Amino acid sequence: MSEQTKALLLDVGNSYIKHAQVSISEQVFEQPLDIARCKDMSILAEQIKTSQRVIAAAVGQGQQVALLQTLCNEFDVPLTHVKTQASAFGMCCAYRNFSTLGVDRWLAILAGRRLSPKKTYCVIDLGTANTCDLVSDNQHLGGWIAPGFSLMRDSLIKNTELVFANDVFPTDLTLGVQTVDCVNMGCAAAVNGFIFAAEQKIAQQDEEYCVIITGGGQDMIKKNAPKHYYFYENLVLFGLLEYLFH
Repeated sequence: MSEQTKALLLDVGNSYIKHAQVSISEQVFEQPLDIARCKDMSILAEQIKTSQRVIAAAVGQGQQVALLQTLCNEFDVPLTHVKTQASAFGMCCAYRNFSTLGVDRWLAILAGRRLSPKKTYCVIDLGTANTCDLVSDNQHLGGWIAPGFSLMRDSLIKNTELVFANDVFPTDLTLGVQTVDCVNMGCAAAVNGFIFAAEQKIAQQDEEYCVIITGGGQDMIKKNAPKHYYFYENLVLFGLLEYLFH
């Protein structure tokens, strides 16, 4: 890529900064993103310097965002800091107070429209918190937020006597025959139930739908997943591509 055709996409999260440098061309939506991650913005100074523009989304992390702005100013690289909007690119947000919808969810919704083979789809993000967002005909219908697998397990151990668990992350749903397994599998069952409930709700809207799943917890769902489930490493960066030409 020449220096004049690069853009740097940044997903500034609570634990890591996920990033991908892409060509500024219409074909960018058809190419897989080469995603990497780091813990400090200063590591990306050279990539920022060699980019024509930077497009970023951040959940908190004010110090890292401030450093990003400083680096962009130093290298005279335009910075687009994406926020949730009431509507953009034909997509409408269900929230009346749209600014309270996390930008990570908003970008996942936009990414889902590009990736979904159906006009009706559900975006599931399995992480520290589990979120779902339902979309049909470019209209965000709303969603849910629930504790993620680790939060559920840790809360159960902390607030219940004689219940204990280990750090095993289940990739298949089976019945436990000892307390450790029962806790892990019970939390995994709750995650599966979260997705099942989302499917029931979206099916009321349209029987032709698909489920798009992202986040670190997706491995517990992948085994024996139905054909209408689609798995992606990062939807936030893919959603940022929408802002590449605006």
